[in-house]
Amino acid sequence: MKENKWIAVDFDGVLSKYDGWKGFDKFGKPNKIVIDAINEFYNQGFKIAIFTTRQFTPKMGKWLKKNNVHYDRFNNSIETNGYFMNDKKIFYSAILDDRAVHYNIDNGDTVNDIMKKVYNVVYQYDFD
Repeated sequence: MKENKWIAVDFDGVLSKYDGWKGFDKFGKPNKIVIDAINEFYNQGFKIAIFTTRQFTPKMGKWLKKNNVHYDRFNNSIETNGYFMNDKKIFYSAILDDRAVHYNIDNGDTVNDIMKKVYNVVYQYDFD
C-alpha cells in the first residue's frame, strides 16, 4: 500500500548539486535525474518529505516550484495519517541522501565494515 509509504530526500547534493555552502538562499543547479525519480514515486502514490538542514524560505519554495519538485512535507511540517515528522527523526520507508550509510542488523557487518562505510562517505574514498 503506497499511500503510507514515505520517501525522505535530502536537498543539497541530492535534489540540487552541491559544492559547498554558498549562503542561506543560494542553491545549486537542479539534479534532474533525482527530481524525475522523486516525481515518478510521487505520481505512483508515495509521499515525499524533503528532509534537509535548510529552512523553508520563499526562495526555497520558488526553487522547488521552478524545478517542478513534487513533495508533501518539508522537514517537520504537520501530522498526517497518524504519522508526525519532526526534526529529530522522521517516519520514512526509504531515505535518499548523499551522506547515507546503509546498515541492517541482519546483514553481518562487522565493526570494521561499519567503520569503512562511514569513512567512505565522510572522506569520499574507498579503503579496499
